[in-house]
Amino acid sequence: MKNKLYINEIFHSIDGEGRRAGELASFIRLCGCNLRCIYCDTTYAFAEGRSMDVEDIVAAVRYRNVTLTGGEPLLQPIHGLLQALSAQDVNIETNGSVDILPYMVYPHVWFTIDYKGPFSQMEEKMYAPNFRHLRSQDVLKFVVGSYQDLEVARILCEEVQPTCAIYVGAVFETLAPRDIVTYMERYSLTSWRLQLQMHKYIWPPDMRGV
Repeated sequence: MKNKLYINEIFHSIDGEGRRAGELASFIRLCGCNLRCIYCDTTYAFAEGRSMDVEDIVAAVRYRNVTLTGGEPLLQPIHGLLQALSAQDVNIETNGSVDILPYMVYPHVWFTIDYKGPFSQMEEKMYAPNFRHLRSQDVLKFVVGSYQDLEVARILCEEVQPTCAIYVGAVFETLAPRDIVTYMERYSLTSWRLQLQMHKYIWPPDMRGV
């Protein structure tokens, strides 16, 4: 039987944030999510989509940079897709609630893992071991919507001491980026990198497929 996955959309654009910000990439958005963050901007991916064979998904990929996103991509059986994408550089964007360890066996795969702070109302869903598994090639991301989120992010980084890149950005149109910079300066957070969701400044914030 062919390996099938439930796909919301496949599109090609620049990566809007994180380690590959500004680089062209192919995005594979998988359906389904186990969280309900209050600021979610992809609620359409909860159920809207179609079943696709892995071969057809791979055939739709245009660039070496590939991002698996959602929804939550780790809710589906993606091992076959990861194996089929062995020639690509694959970033899995995951929400922090699903164990990432089983997917760390692929040398071409790395993670952008999102810690959901109190503002999201999903912090209790975080899978704590994930944040200690992160390697130098991975990314720890905080999307903050309040000062409390910044405090939680700082304390977590002090406890975990991650060796990966740390990116911090605001929930769109909540905290001003300068407030994050002020916080970084206050605590000399030299390992943090401020990020803006570039795609939301280039195109309308609610535009899909970008």
